[in-house]
Amino acid sequence: MSYEGNELGTFWPLYTGTNTVGRKDSMDGLDVAVDHPTTSSRHALIHATARPSRVMLEDPGSTNGTYLAGERLPANSPRELKDGDALRFGGYSVTVKIV
Repeated sequence: MSYEGNELGTFWPLYTGTNTVGRKDSMDGLDVAVDHPTTSSRHALIHATARPSRVMLEDPGSTNGTYLAGERLPANSPRELKDGDALRFGGYSVTVKIV
C-alpha cells in the first residue's frame, strides 16, 4: 500500500507465486504497476506462499534500487517481508500490509 500521490492510498493485492513490480506501462504482465519515474520497468519480485504464509522481496538488479527499512537490497538476495515494513522502489514509498 502506498500513500504517495494518493491520500486515500493505492493498494495492490498479491497472489501466491511470483508478483512482478515495475513502472506502469513499461511492460506487459506487471502485478504491481507503479506510476513513478524512478521505478524500473522490472523493478522487483515479490514471492508469496500460502502454506507456510511467507512473503519474500527480491531486487533482480533495478537501476535505482529496492530498499527495505532504508537498506538497499543486494541484487538477487531475497528478504522476508513482515507486516508494516517500509519499502522503496527507487523513490516510491510503500508500506507492507499483510492480512
